Amino acid sequence: MEHCWAGPIPTHSLLFSLPAVLLGIVTGYIIYREPRKAIHLGLLAEAAFVSHLLLDDISEGGCEYLYPLYEKDISVFSMLDVSFMRTGLLDYLMTSFVSVFLICSVIMMVLFALSEYGFELKYRAEK
Repeated sequence: MEHCWAGPIPTHSLLFSLPAVLLGIVTGYIIYREPRKAIHLGLLAEAAFVSHLLLDDISEGGCEYLYPLYEKDISVFSMLDVSFMRTGLLDYLMTSFVSVFLICSVIMMVLFALSEYGFELKYRAEK
């Protein structure tokens, strides 16, 4: 995928994650002038970045997540392609739980960040 590189540097890495968070925090502080809201906007930016990485990982089979530290592709979802009979029940279940946990964690980060801006999911018992 061509959008994964800025010259020789992979854009799907920790190196590009930090500026996304910092840009979100600075933008939030400029708009709201409140550190709490600025940090929540940075968290929302990080959740958007991580969800993009996870979707690219699913489609391409790996990203350079740890670029400054480790320069090879790492795939979070690599074991989802293996069959149930080859890996065994425990490996298959652990892989499934880890992948679902990662996706749910990103969703929870987004909901937590949006709660600062008034978007909340509340349950109302109607009688």
